[in-house]
Amino acid sequence: MKEKMKSKSEIKEFYENFTDKLIRDKIYPNPRHIKIKKYLEEIFSKIQFNSALEIGCGIGVISEFIAKNVNSVVGIDISEENIRFAKKTVKNTNFYCSDFFDFDTKEKFDLITLFDVLEHIPKSSHQDVFDLIDKLSSTSCFVAITVPDPHYLSFMREHHPEMLQIVDESIYFNELTSIFSVFNFEIIKYEKYGIDYDNQYRFYLLSRKKEKYILEKAINADRNKFKSILAKIANRITIIRSRWKYGKFLKK
Repeated sequence: MKEKMKSKSEIKEFYENFTDKLIRDKIYPNPRHIKIKKYLEEIFSKIQFNSALEIGCGIGVISEFIAKNVNSVVGIDISEENIRFAKKTVKNTNFYCSDFFDFDTKEKFDLITLFDVLEHIPKSSHQDVFDLIDKLSSTSCFVAITVPDPHYLSFMREHHPEMLQIVDESIYFNELTSIFSVFNFEIIKYEKYGIDYDNQYRFYLLSRKKEKYILEKAINADRNKFKSILAKIANRITIIRSRWKYGKFLKK
């Protein structure tokens, strides 16, 4: 029997009672957050962003990290309690309590993130999510997403349903890629990773199709720089060896 879809008010009420758990994750760093920060570090080492939007920012743990690397950061969350705490504890970020579909701004963002968020939005609304992301995106926007592996969620649904949130959708790769293509986004990095179990989560980094070369150019530049350093080291070793081998023949 198909479960009845949760109303917006039911979802909001659930997350109003979620703040204490998120505060504990801030005090005792959640391994998921640590992994997400590592992905962001890699991205920031290659690309500079002027603005970023974190959808489902919670109490601002990741927003705070993004703000250290991006000039203008906005975080939105459905929970008033989460946003109240974020405003008190996180600097250099503008926080708004809003359902994503009600969020209204004229600003265009260079980076948009949905970390462990999309699975908590009913699957029937996913295309609408990306329709709004498309409207909020700059022409060179990148989108970073993490979602649980759908098979992991199926396991949890069967064996530990009490650990799931009010909405926890199983999202399959082909379902997302079909939506990405509609809005001219393509995957430039995709990775499965584990926290408690192998292949527990999936990471996606998207770019506008014409922007793919930016990351490739940065990666190639790093590769060429590394090759140059190796060449200099090799040349130095050759000189040292030559001096040792032939130096005795030089006239003093």
